[in-house]
Amino acid sequence: MSLPRRSSPSASPEPAQEGLAAELRRALAGAPSRCRWFRYEELYDATNHFSPGNLVGKGAHSRVYRGGLASGQRVAIKLCRASAEASKDFLREVDIITKLQHGRIVPLVGVCVEGPNLISVYRYLPRGSLEDNLHGKKRSKPALPWEKRYRAAVGVAEALSYVHSGCSRPVIHRDVKSSNILLTDDFEPQLSDFGLAIWAPSSPSSLTHSDVVGTFGYLAPEYFMYGKVTDKVDVYAFGVVLLELLTGRRPITGDGSPKGHHQSLVMWLRSSTAATSPTCWTRAWT
Repeated sequence: MSLPRRSSPSASPEPAQEGLAAELRRALAGAPSRCRWFRYEELYDATNHFSPGNLVGKGAHSRVYRGGLASGQRVAIKLCRASAEASKDFLREVDIITKLQHGRIVPLVGVCVEGPNLISVYRYLPRGSLEDNLHGKKRSKPALPWEKRYRAAVGVAEALSYVHSGCSRPVIHRDVKSSNILLTDDFEPQLSDFGLAIWAPSSPSSLTHSDVVGTFGYLAPEYFMYGKVTDKVDVYAFGVVLLELLTGRRPITGDGSPKGHHQSLVMWLRSSTAATSPTCWTRAWT
């Protein structure tokens, strides 16, 4: 049921946002993908006024809503509030994603920069993420068959191979995880959310970042401890995803104790005798 139509709360363009819009247009001018400019009112209506019922995900500084365009296309709409840092990250994300052309990467449909809003529009995949299907409410009974898990593993490997060495300018994703791997109706995986992605350095030496970003449980030790960034941080995170597929366990699990002790999947594998007992590896799936 649609809510009664009311005026959208879009604000007049601010000088800083006008500058960002100009930079985005320059970035998109040389992009091989076709990225559309949306009006805020159009996306406001597409999500039923950004209704909580259409909320499908949220991060520290963003919310993602499902919506339907007037053309009938279903989309995922990522809404962020503008700030100096958010605008910089938004520009980098759009610049990167529009340069990537691969069937294993969720394509950017369009963008919107109005008032305090930074919005990116992506193709919507109703089957949800790999995390949903492995651990969440979308998890099937029985669990995903090995064929589909193998297909997911190979597909993500193809996506990472492309962003690391197959595109004109290599990219480091920095947030590879099961919740950022979306599945088509046929369980074909697509890598999503390049909000933390950066261009890889031109030389083989690694970058060093003082601010470590990403998701606990997927962070490579050299990145978490020393801030070193290479494409190996994506490879490590992909390895954790593989362990999720093999074991059915989450990347971080609690022991149920009052103190709330947590253990990473990697440490569990190293310390558990299950590592040498194949029958224990699939116990979570039965």
